[in-house]
Amino acid sequence: MNEVTDRAAWPRPAYAWYVVVLLMLGYALGVVDRIVIGLLVKPIKADLHLSDTEIGIIQGLAFAVFYSVFTLPLGFLIDRVRRVPVIWAGLAVWSFATVAGGFAKSFWGLFGSRVVMGAGEATTTPGSASLIADLFPPQQRPRAYGVFAMGGSVGIGIAYMLGGVAIGLASSVKALAPTLLGGFADWQVVLFVVGAPGLLLAALIALTVAEPARRGARVAPGQISLLPLWQELRVNRVALLAVMLGTIMNVMIVNAQLSWFPTLFVRVHGWEPARIALALSVVGVPFGIISAITAGWVLSALAKRGRTDGPILVMMLQCVAWVLFGTAKCFAPTPELALVLHVGTSLFATWAVTAALTALNEVTPNQLRGQVVAIYTLLTGLVGIAVGSGAVGLLSDHVFNYPTGIAPSLALVCFSGGMIGIGILAAGRSRYRAAVQRASQWAADGAN
Repeated sequence: MNEVTDRAAWPRPAYAWYVVVLLMLGYALGVVDRIVIGLLVKPIKADLHLSDTEIGIIQGLAFAVFYSVFTLPLGFLIDRVRRVPVIWAGLAVWSFATVAGGFAKSFWGLFGSRVVMGAGEATTTPGSASLIADLFPPQQRPRAYGVFAMGGSVGIGIAYMLGGVAIGLASSVKALAPTLLGGFADWQVVLFVVGAPGLLLAALIALTVAEPARRGARVAPGQISLLPLWQELRVNRVALLAVMLGTIMNVMIVNAQLSWFPTLFVRVHGWEPARIALALSVVGVPFGIISAITAGWVLSALAKRGRTDGPILVMMLQCVAWVLFGTAKCFAPTPELALVLHVGTSLFATWAVTAALTALNEVTPNQLRGQVVAIYTLLTGLVGIAVGSGAVGLLSDHVFNYPTGIAPSLALVCFSGGMIGIGILAAGRSRYRAAVQRASQWAADGAN
């Protein structure tokens, strides 16, 4: 069991940032493994004879169900045992599952690999969020969470870049080992290539990252009871729901975009996957990094000005970006204009996640952080990940059932999700401010 303390010295900044970078890379590789399949829709559909709805299920529901089911017990575990082994073990599991997906010969084979991938990735956000809170003082956490959240944008860029390269090199890779890989399709070789780096990163985390001391816990982590969690959810229910549901709307749109925006370029603009991958990586990586940096900076600037509702405002701004730029890029008459408008959404790509992690850890005591973030992860998995990509597939098959119908399908998800998110966050803003004040008072009382 790791130590519960408020008096231990904070870890050296260089080491703390090293750990954050590793966690960010783990998050990025998880995103790579999760979304690279979006570049492979056409060959997978052809080889496995799948519909858009089935592809939507594989990209969303298959991953999201076990991602959600496992996240709460894993969050409970993270609050009571050493977090580092949980993080690297989860990374190893989902990376292995990605490689295993390359052996799929049917819908159910690919579905199964995505299920295991979801179970492994359920460790990432609760474990990393809890670890970061014990590596940095409160005033430095928004920037640390911003760098961690950068993994989403970096992962998207890597997925498009690595996916494009892997697609281009798949035939060459098979030629190097024809006996071993000759019987596999190019998309299967791509999954082998993108899954392997996670196994190496898992080993690096296991060998170089030490468990930090826990801080600010009111009870020892070894106690097993759901009562403190229930009390926390009851007291701060409106504030927590606003943060979680507001983020869910953003995550839902992000995952719909990741799953179907490349396909939009194929069906509407006639681009090939390798060209799409290059273009989206050129936009996604630099502007995603800018998004991560600005999210932490804006949150810190708002806090310095005394705005306790900063995370809510930041999440609302991302919703506005989806309503305006997200909807418009789906209907752009040229691929070049679609990419320009894609910059508008990329600049806000990590704002909601950074704000949510900052908010949840700001109002939640240490011994409940893993569980509260796990509930957040569960909800984003069940609704954000599953519904986003699945809804676009259903709309494309049954409402806008024509060759370019993917454009209005994706636009409708962007617009409606963004508007709902704005309404939820506006309604919960005052209650979130009250929760921050309550947490500050508790911290002041505990220090006396």
